[in-house]
Amino acid sequence: MKRRSFITATLLSATVAAFTGVQFASAHDADFYFVDLLNLQDGKTAADAAQYFELIEPIVAKHGLERALPSFSITQRMAGDLDADMLNVWTVTDPKGTFDGIFTDDAYKAHIPLRNSIFDMPNSTMFVMAPNK
Repeated sequence: MKRRSFITATLLSATVAAFTGVQFASAHDADFYFVDLLNLQDGKTAADAAQYFELIEPIVAKHGLERALPSFSITQRMAGDLDADMLNVWTVTDPKGTFDGIFTDDAYKAHIPLRNSIFDMPNSTMFVMAPNK
């Protein structure tokens, strides 16, 4: 039992240390958030997704889309019909301007074939949301 408690405490400490060393947006930092619930193509992994996001994050940041939280792998669906493999939460400065800018950016468009090879876009869910005030 002591070994299990030690391992649990070690994992908890590592998780807290990882999050305290990274600055993420709070609800007060943005008027809008973009959430994507992504399905991976067969054979693709969270590591493949991470490589894609590493390529596109600087591009989308130029247009006002930045991570609010780290990327998450969904490990268990508790209720509902929505099925996804990953969840991402981003801050958005101006939804229309941000996405118009991203979708017309040649650097972003160059990565669309890679995006589509990793993510099952037609079966993924994406939305913009605003905090209730």
